[in-house]
Amino acid sequence: MKKVISCAAIALTMAACSNDKGTVTIQLPENYSEKTIVVSHLTIKNMFEATQVEDLKVIYDTLDVKNGVAELKLDKAGAARYSIEPSVLTTLQPEFYAEPNEALTVTIKSFEPLDYDVTGSKLMEDIMAYNKVINPIQQEYMALVGRDSAIDPEEIQEHMKRYDDALKKFVADNPDSPALPLVIIDLGADDFKPIYDNLSAKAKKSILMPYAEAYNKDVEEMLKQREEEEARKAEVASGKITAPGFTLPDLEGKKVSLSDFKGKWVVLDFWGSWCGWCIKGFPALKEAYQKYGDRIVVIGIDCNESEADWREGVKKHELPWINVYNGNDQALYEAYNITGFPTKAIINPEGKLVDLTTGEDPAFFTRLAEFMK
Repeated sequence: MKKVISCAAIALTMAACSNDKGTVTIQLPENYSEKTIVVSHLTIKNMFEATQVEDLKVIYDTLDVKNGVAELKLDKAGAARYSIEPSVLTTLQPEFYAEPNEALTVTIKSFEPLDYDVTGSKLMEDIMAYNKVINPIQQEYMALVGRDSAIDPEEIQEHMKRYDDALKKFVADNPDSPALPLVIIDLGADDFKPIYDNLSAKAKKSILMPYAEAYNKDVEEMLKQREEEEARKAEVASGKITAPGFTLPDLEGKKVSLSDFKGKWVVLDFWGSWCGWCIKGFPALKEAYQKYGDRIVVIGIDCNESEADWREGVKKHELPWINVYNGNDQALYEAYNITGFPTKAIINPEGKLVDLTTGEDPAFFTRLAEFMK
């Protein structure tokens, strides 16, 4: 029996045969009816040398589509990131990285939801393999944060851990992959730095190395700032720093000053109703507030939201202590070295800062108990 070969199959075969160096064959979805397709690209060199948006030189190519196939000539100026842009609105676009003399094939099964594959280079084949592992976790995360019900911070953290674990496993399984410089920039500073510092010689030859190098500069600055913050916290723990004063309105509009409580132990809780971890920490703070009674004064300082949202948050979470509104006053953040929320501060009866804790950390209450002894 003679095999019947469709015109589309013949076209694809011919396109593959003509896929010479410096050419990308783009196989479009069966339902793609447009006669053209736009592909934009930006050289990696320009991407990282540009100092402002106006310096970015994005180039657009309009390609003819014949029998569902388009061909793109790669930019001889250097390695670049390419993006295929259909005429219809889509959430994501197929992207690939290529050097001038490569021969790639991009097979797009669907634009929405996006489903595509890229073959022809070790870099893109590794990126595609990585995406197959990581994309399901990302989709679960997006569904989680997009749902109407309240988001559990621990559930968010569990998804982030799964993501990081999958990423680190890919790194461990593919130590020489040219995709690593792009993959590892999704890691936090503590995980990124040792991997970056120990990248193999082969991985460092990747055209994507500028991504990792740029992120490494940010990480080094971040780690430097962290060291300064830790030194600041150590200084705070020494009890030699006078707590910065403030005067803020409470729920009745009455002005409340820190100096009003000289001679008492004071706990400041910098929070916002938008902050899941702040809310998660309320039960433990309420327990401490009840336990120590009039031995401590707790002042909740609301940050980064409207007054209406603050009032609603205090009411909803039934916060029994003194509540004042700071809004977006950056001066107070800087004075207390606020780098995240919640931040809790302990001030002794002499008005000295003796503890500053960023994040919801159970150890804070252990230290508070020691002071209360």
